[in-house]
Formats: sequence, C-alpha cells, structure tokens
Amino acid sequence: MKIVLLDEQQAEQVYREEMIRDFPADELKPFSAISQMMRSGIYEPLAFYDEDGALAAYAWQTVLPDHDSALIDYYAVLPDRRGGGMGTRILGLLAGYYAPRIKSLIIECEHPAEAPDPATARRRIGFYLRAGARATAMESRVFGVRYQIYALPAGGNASDREINEDLKAIYRTMVPEPYYRGNVIFFGE
Repeated sequence: MKIVLLDEQQAEQVYREEMIRDFPADELKPFSAISQMMRSGIYEPLAFYDEDGALAAYAWQTVLPDHDSALIDYYAVLPDRRGGGMGTRILGLLAGYYAPRIKSLIIECEHPAEAPDPATARRRIGFYLRAGARATAMESRVFGVRYQIYALPAGGNASDREINEDLKAIYRTMVPEPYYRGNVIFFGE
C-alpha cells in the first residue's frame, strides 16, 4: 500500500470524485476551506493506493505543530474495498505514518443516542474500537452534532487531558470566531 500526501489539485479531485459520494453534504467543509488549511500547513489529505496504483482509501487530518494529537477529519475506504479488513489495515498504516510526530489520532463518532442512524453510529464505533482506538472521557457538540471522542495510538498514547487540549486547539484553528462560540462545545476531561 502506498501512502501519498496529496497536493491541492489531487485533493480536489478526491473531494469531487469520492468525498461527495462518501459524506453527507452537511458534513463536508467547502473545498475552499480545506485548500486554505492546506496552504497554512495544518491540513494533510492522505490517499492510500494499492499495488496496482488504484485509490483504495483516504484519510484527511488536521495536524497542528507542537501538539500530541491530530484529528482525523475525513476517513473512508472506497465502497468496493469495504468489508474485507481494508479499513483496519489502513488505520494501522495511518497510525504508523503519524507515529514519528504524534502520540494519538483523534476520532470523532456521532453519539448513537442522537445520530440519525443509531445502528450505523454503533457499528462505526465498534469498528474503531476493534481497530485499536479507545474511548476517552470527552464528548463534544459541534454545530449541533453530538460526538464521542476516541483516540487511536500512533507514536504513543496521549492522555485524555492532552487529547482534550489538542482537540480544542484544532477547533480554535479550524473554526473562526464568531462561529466557534456557541457552536463548538466540549464536555468531560
């Protein structure tokens, strides 16, 4: 499996050809916002290509300098690759890719109690737990959506306190005022 850090043009192609299909419109940031974060050096869209050079999955992260954790912002295995262990394999590769720089990858999962499809939310959480993530003592509500926060070890295992501080810093960077206030709320640790 080959991991490629996408440039803006490549990222926009994945965005238009894959992400629009894989994520609901209200969960997708405008590509202009992604592009701006890429130019500022805090956003890393990765693509995973199989031995034949075909795209198998993608994982896009927000990574702030001098922090112990990065946020997995978007993660998807292409539909024809799902169900055979590819997702777990890619998460392992992703953790290995970031291991030299960070302790943990932060994963936000919709809380099943409030998710539009609670069964899907529970399956997604189960997948991340089976892949080695752990539940943290933290939850958030971002633009009205309630999330449980999980951590996937990369180059260590960040504490809940570190994850809390890093996630707050990531959102402060991604969501400008006045949008942050009242729309990004954290609970727990």
